[in-house]
Amino acid sequence: MKLHEIGLFAADPKTSREFYHDILGLQVHHEEPGLAVFDGGWPGVEIGACSGYPDRVHIAFIVDDVDAMARDLRAKGVRFAGPRDIHLGKRGITLEDPDGLRVSIQSPTEASPDWLKKMVT
Repeated sequence: MKLHEIGLFAADPKTSREFYHDILGLQVHHEEPGLAVFDGGWPGVEIGACSGYPDRVHIAFIVDDVDAMARDLRAKGVRFAGPRDIHLGKRGITLEDPDGLRVSIQSPTEASPDWLKKMVT
């Protein structure tokens, strides 16, 4: 398992994108409506709309097979949401750490961009 990204959920993703790109100088690696992924090294920095994410921050890990990870976690009695298809062609599960921090575990799929698929090899 590798740390994949640090996600910042913004009330106004456009303003946050401008701050991280125009002010801090991070290069945009990928962009789609409501989402900007910055090439800030790995882990990456991702800014998206905050709808449905009141904590506004999450930690995401990338694994080869999120479905296998879900089976392992389920066998351990861990509660989580997913697996489900998410942005950038990934599949993911979401759970909370003991302090309530949102943690995401994700896998690229065939639909994911090549740069993302290379992260698990």
